[in-house]
Amino acid sequence: MRLVRVQVPEFRALKDVDITFEPEFTPQVFPLGSLNGGGKSTLLQLIFVLLHCHSANDRWEPYLKNITELIANYKKTKFANFATITLLTRNGRVTLDYYYGERENVIEFLEKTKSNYPFYKCDYPYFFSSLAFLDKHEITDVIINETLKEIREGVFLIAPSNQSYIFLTKEERRLLFTSNSEKSHDQVIKRLKNSFPNFFTYDFIDVLTEVFRLARDKDFKEKSETGVYGTHYDQLENAINSLFIDGKKIIPLTIDQKRHTKDSIQSMGFKLPSGEEIYPEDLSHGELKRLTIFVLLKYYEIQDSIVLMDEIENGFHLDWQYTIVRDLVEWGKTNQYVLATHSYELCTAVTPAHVKEIAPKLMSK
Repeated sequence: MRLVRVQVPEFRALKDVDITFEPEFTPQVFPLGSLNGGGKSTLLQLIFVLLHCHSANDRWEPYLKNITELIANYKKTKFANFATITLLTRNGRVTLDYYYGERENVIEFLEKTKSNYPFYKCDYPYFFSSLAFLDKHEITDVIINETLKEIREGVFLIAPSNQSYIFLTKEERRLLFTSNSEKSHDQVIKRLKNSFPNFFTYDFIDVLTEVFRLARDKDFKEKSETGVYGTHYDQLENAINSLFIDGKKIIPLTIDQKRHTKDSIQSMGFKLPSGEEIYPEDLSHGELKRLTIFVLLKYYEIQDSIVLMDEIENGFHLDWQYTIVRDLVEWGKTNQYVLATHSYELCTAVTPAHVKEIAPKLMSK
């Protein structure tokens, strides 16, 4: 799946946004720039939520409601287009149009266009979307459901955990900047990850311990099916060790240090060539982040997907900011990447046509 075009008339810092992502470009890596506060993070989060939540599901409806409340807070309207996203899917190009407005105007629009799938109902404004196939004339329910499933499962968001997310409630967004004894920002982020299986943060320990558990579970499954213990765990360990340029080795730590048991993997350690054991806090931020991105793409098997990544260059030396484009293509060849960034080095790793920019929103007098 490929993101082809995103249009947002107005939302928070975004104004008259119209960005095209060429599916024929190589590599499929698009740096996205703007001034500070220009809306890069907002745009990535908006794309993720609108695509991932494009189906009637009670679990995701609250996140859409949080976004519509942000609309209602600054702009009242009877009826308006909120966003349009064009995608290249297995069933050809499709356009998703998102609208909001007052109840009677929504109903009038639905009656005129005969468009009623799917429909998101919020108190105010009403929010709904329509799906149009640009390359197909005969559309069946099977094709619609296949396409919505591909869209929902084929978009990923990877961002810092210490970030405010527009699809949270106002109270939850404020937790990042306040202390609350009953609820913390970390708890909210954990709930987000449980709600959105395609949402990840650059938190090294959570990602690494989980993928080692997954690899070990695959090995046990092969043992039960074939009688021979699998090699997924060893392959993962060797692949991670190959990323180090100074001979470090990773050591997944279990309760009793026995690999071929079902004991829980508690943490991650490392060993220097000298044999000295060190811990994640002894590695640089850049090393940990690069390992995390590698593991997410390779061992969560993210393929043929749109991967939205925010602040990817933070913690990277200038050389790594440049080479991360090559790394992304190597680790996930079939993906499309949109990278919100301020890094000049990252932008020079692709052609000028790859680099997309959000123009500043001009304030009306």
